[in-house]
Amino acid sequence: MDILVFREPTLYRAKFVLPMESPLIQDGAVITAKGRITAVGPYRELKKTFSGRLHDLGEAVLMPALVNAHTHLELSALKWRLTPSGSFITWVKNLIRKRTEISAEEVQQAAQQALDELWKEGIGLVGDVGNTGLTINLLREGPLRAVFFREVIDFKGRSSLKDFIKDQVRDKKILFSLSPHAPYTVSPILLQAIKSWTRRFGLPFSLHVAESPEEVLFLKEGRGPIRLLLEEREQWNASFEAPKLGPVAYLERLGVLDADTICVHTVQVSEKDLEILAKHKARPCLCPRSNTFLGVGLPPVDKMLAVGLEPCLGTDSLASNDRLSIFAELETLARFFPTLSPKVFLKMATLWGAKALKNPSLGRLAPGARAEMIAFPADKINQDTVYEYVVSSEKRLTRIYG
Repeated sequence: MDILVFREPTLYRAKFVLPMESPLIQDGAVITAKGRITAVGPYRELKKTFSGRLHDLGEAVLMPALVNAHTHLELSALKWRLTPSGSFITWVKNLIRKRTEISAEEVQQAAQQALDELWKEGIGLVGDVGNTGLTINLLREGPLRAVFFREVIDFKGRSSLKDFIKDQVRDKKILFSLSPHAPYTVSPILLQAIKSWTRRFGLPFSLHVAESPEEVLFLKEGRGPIRLLLEEREQWNASFEAPKLGPVAYLERLGVLDADTICVHTVQVSEKDLEILAKHKARPCLCPRSNTFLGVGLPPVDKMLAVGLEPCLGTDSLASNDRLSIFAELETLARFFPTLSPKVFLKMATLWGAKALKNPSLGRLAPGARAEMIAFPADKINQDTVYEYVVSSEKRLTRIYG
């Protein structure tokens, strides 16, 4: 991977510029200065008034760095240690058991390697979920902007929020928030309290939603493998009554759905569920390769787009994925949904992901945005096939920091 860092005013010229908020620009250019983008447009127009360094990327695509809105870096040491079992809950049990066999040193070493992989894959912003805090310093010292979601698991609801916010991060590169693990592992009152806290401070609120059939069964009928698991782990809450609703409708009843709510996975959803999410402007986060690994199905991406939702993309962890590549997630979506526009897929990987993580300075090329970009060769690509090319093939990346 090549790296370009020019702090003085620089004009980058490329065969194709993909701003994401506006149409593709052929023979385009981006001007940067002091870490920010100052102008985006046709090269022939911007060069007229520009005085500074010119860097011609040649036959290349220039676009924003990508966004991985959901992963678990602290689970990276579980890569290759878990296999698909045909049962979501069996996989969860194996994950819980395997975690106890891994030292803190192994966790940090693997997380550092995973962070390096994210950087090499063109990620500029990551949503990292963890319940140990072992990755916070890695994120602080690493090359990426991040939201660290402190994960909460407590179905009995006996925890105090103070237990989870004591390690709150105040850093220019990291935004700290809380993340209830799922509707079936956090008590209703605690889940509402977490949402109230994040809403008070205008923070993103992320949780796993409608990932498996077992989750739907538990919330609708109060039985099944999830209840047995809660009982086995002494987490069963005797006062809990099944809401007799699917996960999305249940979250709506609790009042936790809004434009700052990231619903990770959203696989087991109906058209009515999608209408609820759209009504509240909630943000699905899709992890198709993880879903395929676990055999839980695929999110209905076409129907999400039809109701006006703006999904973002994540990889989930290396416990259910062999790569932390958003390009690989894009390729998977393009394969399973060939009739959908690859341009929309790219918005999921950039603009919509940055919106979900509440960082509008990334995920787009526009004046005022951070000058964190990626470029790759496109010598045999024409204007009609650019987006298809970006989402469907491996590329040698150049990272650019203006």
